[in-house]
Amino acid sequence: MKNIHVNVDGGRAYDILIGHNILGDIGSTIKPLNPGTSIFLITSPRIGGLYANQLVASLNRAGYTDIRIHKIPDGEKYKDFNSYRKCWTTLFDFNDDEEKKIFVVNLGGGVVGDLGGHLAATYRRGIDYIQVPTTLLAFVDCGIGGKVGHNFNGVKNIVGSFYQPKMVYADLNLLKTLSKREMKSGLAEVVKYGIISQPSLFELIENHLNEIFALDEKIIDKITADSYRIKADIVAKDEYDTKGIRATLNYGHTIGHAIEAASKYAYRHGEAISIGMVCVNDVAVAMGKMDKNMAARIENLLVKIGLPTSIRKCNLSEIMGYFMRDKKFVNGKNRLIFATDFGKTEIVEEVPMDLIKAAIKKHYEVTNP
Repeated sequence: MKNIHVNVDGGRAYDILIGHNILGDIGSTIKPLNPGTSIFLITSPRIGGLYANQLVASLNRAGYTDIRIHKIPDGEKYKDFNSYRKCWTTLFDFNDDEEKKIFVVNLGGGVVGDLGGHLAATYRRGIDYIQVPTTLLAFVDCGIGGKVGHNFNGVKNIVGSFYQPKMVYADLNLLKTLSKREMKSGLAEVVKYGIISQPSLFELIENHLNEIFALDEKIIDKITADSYRIKADIVAKDEYDTKGIRATLNYGHTIGHAIEAASKYAYRHGEAISIGMVCVNDVAVAMGKMDKNMAARIENLLVKIGLPTSIRKCNLSEIMGYFMRDKKFVNGKNRLIFATDFGKTEIVEEVPMDLIKAAIKKHYEVTNP
């Protein structure tokens, strides 16, 4: 089992444990952390049906017998206030004894992880939570870093907080039940890490794509561990996104989130980020910040993975509307992350809107309005 330490200040550091076939040992691993005695387990119907029994059995063996399971439907559209409120209602009902010390366990992908983390952050001014990711996207991105929250009025993650987990417990064998579409979606974030921080990771994906989709243990271990290390290092340096370091993780996301929301979440997160990356690259090329050959190389890899690079599910006015409401605007100014070279980024504010609109229009399919 690999152990990656996330070194945040204030005694809130935690470990990411990565292994294969380790879900059955989670109870004994949690116990020494002493997060509480009662467990509020959040999952989805599909993931719960696959893994909840094994997880609960392990927790029972470790002495955890007071467990309440709450299920959230699959899909980004359910990462909303209504789902958050239902979590609150169920947790409040579960907390039927003032002496009860509850902690949250999130078993699932990004929706479960973000909502469950936000619930933990806000219930009784903060209780412990543990992430048990089940998708590649949750493994490498939303499962760590402490950004938790939910969507509101279609705007991605506009309600939320910074709240770090007690532990991340990553059993890579859970990827075996992941659909190929979700695997591709998660790979978009791994590609992002390669672009902004580690060129060798980008090259590994280029050269070993078949092994990745075959879930070759050596390659999967490599891409997940490298992704975790990159994000852990960035989070440790700029936990609250105030120094311009953590902002690099938003490469492709400002436009991508707008596309995701405008499509009413018909696009998976990674699919929208794929389109967002090629669009922002076109803007960077137009502004002389990126070489066109680099932009072409990135787009070629995304296409090879099977990710979309053109827009089919939403219209331009809706995309621009969500773009203008993005939470990453500062003092009314847009802010984009450009990759100026592999492993190098630049934050650029007040990017001309005509260039942004032109880049998005370029990636429209002819069938769009």
